[in-house]
Amino acid sequence: MDEFDRLLYEGSAQLPPELSELAPPRPWKKPIGQICWGLALITITLNFFGLNIILPAVGTALLWLGLAPLRRENGGFRFAYACATLYAVLRLTVILLRATPLDHWLASLIGQEWNTTTGPVPLYYALWTVLIQLVLVFAVGGLWQGLKGVFHQAGQKPRTAAAGGLVILEALLIPIALIGLKGLLLVGPILILWVCLILSLRRIGKSLDQAGYTMQPAPMAVSNGLALGVWLGLHLLIIAALPLLFSRLPADVQTQVYGTTASDSPLRSELLELDFPEDILSRLDDSELARFEGAYGLKKEGYRNDESDLPDGMPSIVTVEVPVRDEKYGFRTVYLAYLRWNPNEASGGYMEGVQIAQDYHGVTHRTTQPDGVLKWQDSAGNAYTMPLNFRFDTDNAGTPCYYANFSLPEDVSGPTEGFLFWEATPALPETVSLYNFSVTAAHKRSCWQYPYTLPSELLASGFHPPSWQWRMYQWTSEGQLAPEGQYDPGKY
Repeated sequence: MDEFDRLLYEGSAQLPPELSELAPPRPWKKPIGQICWGLALITITLNFFGLNIILPAVGTALLWLGLAPLRRENGGFRFAYACATLYAVLRLTVILLRATPLDHWLASLIGQEWNTTTGPVPLYYALWTVLIQLVLVFAVGGLWQGLKGVFHQAGQKPRTAAAGGLVILEALLIPIALIGLKGLLLVGPILILWVCLILSLRRIGKSLDQAGYTMQPAPMAVSNGLALGVWLGLHLLIIAALPLLFSRLPADVQTQVYGTTASDSPLRSELLELDFPEDILSRLDDSELARFEGAYGLKKEGYRNDESDLPDGMPSIVTVEVPVRDEKYGFRTVYLAYLRWNPNEASGGYMEGVQIAQDYHGVTHRTTQPDGVLKWQDSAGNAYTMPLNFRFDTDNAGTPCYYANFSLPEDVSGPTEGFLFWEATPALPETVSLYNFSVTAAHKRSCWQYPYTLPSELLASGFHPPSWQWRMYQWTSEGQLAPEGQYDPGKY
């Protein structure tokens, strides 16, 4: 050791401890770390406890916060920052739309479906998935080019293979989502590769710190913590407040009825002789009564709520099966599903839904689309009616069904009654056929639900939600399509 080295060695002992232990600056550690965590939380989500919303929201914010200080380094980072901003706007737009009926309106406006391996999905949601993921691919692509530019400016060979691999992998997630691939054996290898690429991207930040490249972070108007808090607070406000504004469905045309006394006609007497329920028959007007012209049989089934029982929001359901003569087909069968909601309903009543599944065994030549009406009296004693509009769709098992969504009237004195009618014409009118059908009612009890969900969607999915939010009841019946002389109400 020469004299100069000796003096340096002795002088180092005299340095203050805070200087001798000072770590070298690592300007790339924080932004690259935020970007890696952001991509991780965006890509890997958990579908419980609301984590499918919270984790991507945090990941979106971290990706934006990680790219924000780099946006003045080169064009690649500026492009990535712009794409991350657009990505955040799109994700927030989706959160906003899913809290309102506007999402359903847009889906119905496009109206087509995209078939995946797990079943069809509305084309609207498939387009959203492609758009959002494509913007994320562009953001990662901008990050890749920005990192390459920094290595060139530092006079080093670019070591950005991990960023390039992430671009390819994020792009591959688009066809994977469109195909609907699921299962650990299929997705597992891709997930392992993705984790390895994220860890390699983290090491790129260490390489840049060791290269000695000086980064000048772009200034931020607010702190990272405040930006993240405002972003998550905006999500919470949308999810918590907006669903309350759309807890009920808008009322359809409500018509005041005058002269509700049932007319005395021979057909009413004929139906009473066939054991048609008198209380239900008295509530039918002449146009509804005419559906049963030519009746030669009747079968009544169902259940009714006891007025003394505490209401649970579910209507009583009584089904009436009436075969009638038909000049063209020999006969057809008219069905009436009578729904009755008790007047002392006290558990919500925000939305109601009805699902009618017809002809499980395919024994009919045709079944008509159900039509229905609600009937009630207001507190002043005025009688009103409101039509129920049904639409056709299949449930999760592929069974053809009809669905109606509505909200019960708020100013009601006495019960609210629903009358649902449809007809079935047999494929073989000369034989007796077993005809299975079901009527399922859904009742929304809570004013809050995210995402915005119609009762028909819940009924079609077959999902049973928590009882504090929804209640459901299904009435199934075995009827018969039988010509006159062979109809037996007690056969099934």
